[in-house]
Order: sequence, then C-alpha cells, then structure tokens
Amino acid sequence: MAEGIIPIRRVVTGNDAQGRSRVLFDNAAPGVKANPFKKSSGMTDIWQFDTCPVPLSDERDYSNLPFNFEPPATGGRLRIVQSEPKPLNYDPSQDKDFTPEHPPRKTEHGSWDRGRQNYYTTRMHKSETLDYGVVLTGERTLITDAGEHVLKPGDVVVMIGSWHAWADLNYRSQMAFVMMAAKFED
Repeated sequence: MAEGIIPIRRVVTGNDAQGRSRVLFDNAAPGVKANPFKKSSGMTDIWQFDTCPVPLSDERDYSNLPFNFEPPATGGRLRIVQSEPKPLNYDPSQDKDFTPEHPPRKTEHGSWDRGRQNYYTTRMHKSETLDYGVVLTGERTLITDAGEHVLKPGDVVVMIGSWHAWADLNYRSQMAFVMMAAKFED
C-alpha cells in the first residue's frame, strides 16, 4: 500500500458455477495511485467496468489495472480520493506547485486543464464524464467558475462535464466518485 494512503477494504461478490453467491475478493483495493508530492493524498480505484451493460459472470479483478485518470471510453469506475488539509503555515508565494490559469488544453489523459493549481487545490479541469461524488470523511471545497461550495460527509455532487477544482482547506478528506464515460455535444 502506498505510504500515507488509508487502505480501502473492498468486498466483491459474485456467483460460483452453480449460481450460489460468494465473495470473490475481500482485501485492500490494490489500485492505489499515490500523489508523489503529498504523502497522504492519492486515489484508490475500487472497481472498473469497460462497457455497459456489464457482464456479470467475469471473475477478473477490475481494480488491479494500470492507472488512468479517465474511465474506459464506454464504461466507468468507482474511485476513492484521499486528500490532506492545508496547514496553517502554508505560504502561497513559496508554492512550487502553483500553475497560473491558462487557456483550456487537452491533457494526455483525455481531460481538459486550465491551470490554477497549487499544493492544496487541484487544477481547474473538466472531463468527458458524468461523475457522482460523495464525501465520506472530512470536508472538500468544490470550486466552479461561479464560486465555491463546501461539501461535508454525506453531501453528494453530480458533475456533468463541468469545469471544476477541489480544495482541502480544513480537514483530511475521503471522497468516493463514480465516474462514467459521457460525450460532450458538438
């Protein structure tokens, strides 16, 4: 498990050859992508599906796959994002991770980026996905072009391909995201 990332236990069920239900996997999800610069931040992929409808007879571990920010082009994934809060002594003028806002550009992973990133705020970005996000622990601040919205445990956000960034200002947080492939209309 990556240093500082809280392991996420996932219990995956399925059926045996006789149609009886059983547990296929009961372990810490292996699909961890730690942030190389922030030891307590990163993403854990719990499960992925490549197409919809999903075939229900496969016993492959769909979380132990190479990391990709976007879900499959015709599928989706469940991901837990863990972030650490901004410390009281944070000095933005000393932030080597700061990137100024710039015109939109497509990234190598398929999302779009406008910069505005610092050590405790993600870049302003959008992806060709429909995402359901649920705050599990802590607080996260959703930043849109129109303003900021503080989300607390149990709050849900539905992201419909919109520009956004995330900030963790006061608390360490965990947030679950169901990311599903979608298409922007021309």
